[in-house]
Amino acid sequence: MKTIDFRDNINCIRETAPGRYRIILDFATTNILPFLINDNYNYIWVHNHTTGKGFDWEEFKLPISDNSANIKTLARSLTFDFILTTDEFKNIMTDWKGGIELIQMNNIPPYYLDLNKVKGNKRYELLEKDCDYLFEVDIPSATDYGTLISSSKEYLQSLLDNSEINWDDLP
Repeated sequence: MKTIDFRDNINCIRETAPGRYRIILDFATTNILPFLINDNYNYIWVHNHTTGKGFDWEEFKLPISDNSANIKTLARSLTFDFILTTDEFKNIMTDWKGGIELIQMNNIPPYYLDLNKVKGNKRYELLEKDCDYLFEVDIPSATDYGTLISSSKEYLQSLLDNSEINWDDLP
């Protein structure tokens, strides 16, 4: 019996649940995003985005209460989700540094879909049903293994077949 090594699961498609597929990305950076983004999908949902340095007190203009104007304040560990159109995101992704968690989708998620609370198969069922998602990618800020998840095996295979992506040395 052949022992499966962790490396046998890197940069290849594995079914993690019925109709759900994953590629473990071998030390990818956000430079891979231009290869992943599909112009036929409407939105990019960036999840758990941390702005600034994270730990230091920094000056921001924020809406402190409902219906208030943004006011200048010091804040730290500012983490939030945001959604942009695919075109708007493409305009800023070349300047992106560090890690990212994002979902490309066709529909704005419903208010009750909180990715910090919904995990596992239920998460992807809701993303598919409510958002018509193409993929979710998690690229850590420290160079490490990332994950690319989709219900479309064909989409993932098209990435593996893309001769512009060097799977032995990911961007």
